[in-house]
Amino acid sequence: MCSVYMAPERLEALGHLAQRLNIALSSYALLDEALTHASSTAEYPEKAGRDYEALEFLGDAVLELAVSHYLFEKMPGRGPGDYTKLRATVVNRNTVGRVARRMELAPLVRLGKGEESGGGRKRVALLADCLEAVIGAVYLDCGWPQARDLVWRMFASEMDGVCQAPPAWDYKSELQNYCQAAHIALPRFEVVRSDGPDHRKEFEVEVYVRELPQGRGTGLSKKEAEQQAAQQALFAIKQQE
Repeated sequence: MCSVYMAPERLEALGHLAQRLNIALSSYALLDEALTHASSTAEYPEKAGRDYEALEFLGDAVLELAVSHYLFEKMPGRGPGDYTKLRATVVNRNTVGRVARRMELAPLVRLGKGEESGGGRKRVALLADCLEAVIGAVYLDCGWPQARDLVWRMFASEMDGVCQAPPAWDYKSELQNYCQAAHIALPRFEVVRSDGPDHRKEFEVEVYVRELPQGRGTGLSKKEAEQQAAQQALFAIKQQE
């Protein structure tokens, strides 16, 4: 790996992140790479080394394995199809992006000017990619047990929630069935935002029940965003009952 200069304030910020994640790294080089977007390496090659894409590829596999391991231990006896669906409720762009925000990754991401002005720092998919890259960096630097434990710490509430109350797989259909049983109009889904390149467009959908907004979701497809919005709406409605 080529040596990349890091300003003292960058090293300090990465150190604080390592403390929040409760990990001990041999160096911050991989962590810095995990938080470097391709737009930054293109615009500032003298300041940035490699971007996070390779680490994201690795971290995605580590994340799936760690969550699968947890579910296998906590919910024994399930079929592979059930495990796949359970894992998908935890390992998806919306959830991973939410955890990335919780870990306060956004301010640490290196972005080029174009990506910055285009709102990249707030984009769920980008933050999810960065978190997966961080997981990949921890795996390479510290090994599997530490990477697994990091995932289990960061996603504890999401994984425990799945284990305690296994979700319905089709939230949109469940919400529609609820409305029919309650003799109210079917929910209305509205795309409120779509941005990003055509090959990686991100959608944000809001769902209205009785013409009131009850949930909002994001995803790399309208269907994924609608499912996330319907899940939020079901939770909100049940809280109101």
